[in-house]
Amino acid sequence: MNARVALGALLVTAALTSLNAQTPVTSAQPIKPIKVDTSPKAVAAAAAAYVVAYQKDLAFVVADELSVQRVMTTTGAAVDSRRTRAEFFLTYAPNEGTWMSVRDVQEVDGVEVQDPEDIRTLIQRAPISQLGAVIARKNSRYNIGNVRRTFNEPTIGLLVVNPLHQRRFKFERVAVSKAASPVVTLKFTERERPTLVSGARGEPVFTRGELDVDAVTGRVERTRIELRTGAVRGVLTTAYAPDGKLNLWVPASMSERYENASGIFSQTVTVDSDYTNYRRFDTSVIIK
Repeated sequence: MNARVALGALLVTAALTSLNAQTPVTSAQPIKPIKVDTSPKAVAAAAAAYVVAYQKDLAFVVADELSVQRVMTTTGAAVDSRRTRAEFFLTYAPNEGTWMSVRDVQEVDGVEVQDPEDIRTLIQRAPISQLGAVIARKNSRYNIGNVRRTFNEPTIGLLVVNPLHQRRFKFERVAVSKAASPVVTLKFTERERPTLVSGARGEPVFTRGELDVDAVTGRVERTRIELRTGAVRGVLTTAYAPDGKLNLWVPASMSERYENASGIFSQTVTVDSDYTNYRRFDTSVIIK
């Protein structure tokens, strides 16, 4: 070692010795956690901001959907079942203030099916925002059971905290997780018209349910929406999970349960769907 390096080492050692002598050794002081506002108003506001950005981020995406439908009597006896594989297109329509989804079913109970009107064909006919009735019929083509359903988008629960609709809902806090970034469970009740869901004759259907929201980021991690119209009661639950490819939390699964208590035709229909392989839609689409 030359003299200059040795001298530098000695100076550093001396400086550290001096610093240690002047600084008493104390136990680490606990870091005070940042106080997070978990009130219903604050959490609903955070969720609204998150959803506004999310509607732009989760636009024009496609996922693989695996769906299993089961039809039972009210006593639990099996009536029918169906398993479908589909390409699931999802986007938000800002002019309508709602989510739009299209199912291109490719396989039913293991048998490949051909659909001449896939999403790419449809959008060549007209802007997707003008194809509501066509899309509703397409999405329900392979439904089974005696419950008519055309509104089963996994993102439907996000509309509750959308600023366009949020004022029509009342929110209550029912649970808060013990974490640095607490997840708050909000109970919601729809109180005013126009309602998110309409009945077969256009009548309002008031909804209620729950949302799990990260109080810091506003991220919605689970939605549960309940509705009742006539003899039919429905519950739709969506769980979200992080997706590395899109760098977003996306709908990972949706469970649906419908109970039709209309006398001798009473049935219970359940639908369990999983969503994987999210990717951006490969065609430029403009919602007018």
